[in-house]
Amino acid sequence: MARTIFKIGGATGFLAARFQKGFFGTRELTTSEGETVRLPKHGSVRQIVSDGDTVNVSSDANFPIRFLGIDTPESSLISPQTGQFIATDSEIFQRLLADPFGSDFDAIEGLDPRLQAYLEDKAGPEAAETHKTYAEAAEDALEALILNDQSALQSEKFFLAFAYDALDGFGRLLAFVHPNQPDTPRAERLPSYNARLLETGLAAPYFIFPNVDPFRTRGSPVEAAAMAENPQIILDNAPSLRAAREALRASRDAERGVFDPAKPIGFEAFEFRFLARRSVPSRWVMDLSGDAARLIPPQRYFEIENLEDRLFVPSEFVPLFAAAGWEIEGDVMEMV
Repeated sequence: MARTIFKIGGATGFLAARFQKGFFGTRELTTSEGETVRLPKHGSVRQIVSDGDTVNVSSDANFPIRFLGIDTPESSLISPQTGQFIATDSEIFQRLLADPFGSDFDAIEGLDPRLQAYLEDKAGPEAAETHKTYAEAAEDALEALILNDQSALQSEKFFLAFAYDALDGFGRLLAFVHPNQPDTPRAERLPSYNARLLETGLAAPYFIFPNVDPFRTRGSPVEAAAMAENPQIILDNAPSLRAAREALRASRDAERGVFDPAKPIGFEAFEFRFLARRSVPSRWVMDLSGDAARLIPPQRYFEIENLEDRLFVPSEFVPLFAAAGWEIEGDVMEMV
């Protein structure tokens, strides 16, 4: 199957665009053969400037969209030795996942020995190749979903639902991506690609405050943290979050994708990333399986066994939960 439907264009973290092409709809022309074609309307600078702090422009290149709420295995990562993107089944990553803390690689400063032991238990000579196999399977699954939707709906259009963070550190849009079905009743519309990938067993939930239901509907992270009295109250107000957790459980029970007991994936995608960066995880985590209002330090995320029970909280938001009465386990200075 052809790779990849959503491509990254231009330098990482930047999006090239033109001032002379705002979005002004289209115009129709009739060719000498009688065929009607639709061409984009181009605008002048006067037309594209809405006011002193707003312009309407068009992109020069494709732009990347990172799906919110999920995480799939990595096809490529930045090498910890060369600083270049390479395939995750390359020789260097085979060595890394076979012996993450060996002498071939820089030490990870501040690594908790308990986390190190947990990760060492996952290591093995086939870990990188297995990860890459599942990465390709996840990419194929997404491509199949998009192609099937385009065929069934006779449309290439989609729409994005944003949360609190609109961009990540790589300049990618962060969104829930839906096939465009404006004439279909809401209850009958296809779910987002984010949600359907969880059903394949090839994506893991990656819930990050405040970008998941119910927090993303709040006016601010301050308000979102204030309403979060405990994990069960959060879930009571979060139908999309509950559905995502149920989809993951169904995949695990059916032994689909990465839950195939004959070929376990080993390292989660975010674990592969921080090992390649030679850094420690930085997001705190709440346990959705219980009702205790507490946040667990970043390096103890593995104490929450099931992926769907982890809701990650970036360190800058931890004081909001502390102010709302949550217990912050461990050294609060880890927030800094």
